[in-house]
Amino acid sequence: MINRKLLIAAGAVVVALGSAACSSDDSSDSAASATTSAAATAAAPSAEVLGATLTTFFDPAVAVPEKVAVVQDGAKQTAVLEQFNGVLKGYPLTAQVTKVTPVDADTVTATTTITGPHGGAPVEVNFDQVDGKWVVSQDAVCTIFSMGKLTCVQ
Repeated sequence: MINRKLLIAAGAVVVALGSAACSSDDSSDSAASATTSAAATAAAPSAEVLGATLTTFFDPAVAVPEKVAVVQDGAKQTAVLEQFNGVLKGYPLTAQVTKVTPVDADTVTATTTITGPHGGAPVEVNFDQVDGKWVVSQDAVCTIFSMGKLTCVQ
């Protein structure tokens, strides 16, 4: 039962995170806004790159050190990632990224279908660029953990 709740809660939380991250900027300087948007779009990762990151994150067979590398501040989450792997063994999840929307030069929102044993739902997952690599944002990871009744390390 907790596993079913994990998928439902994960979808709801990730949608909420994605919506909050996509707030509007009402700047009157349209030239600066257009330049920023163009730069963010040029630097945005592909759906395939982000999908591969989520595949690593959701695969229970992937060792924790590899998962640490795809999570923002992943070293803090080592113990929780170990617990998460245990949850995923009993309730496998997959993710497919269908759209990538730049938020700024170092943040994107990925429209993602997360699927478990009882179906799937489209959700928004935020990624941050850290040291040139796109990783699942700490907020998104903590939201997903909380759906599985796991406590994220802040």
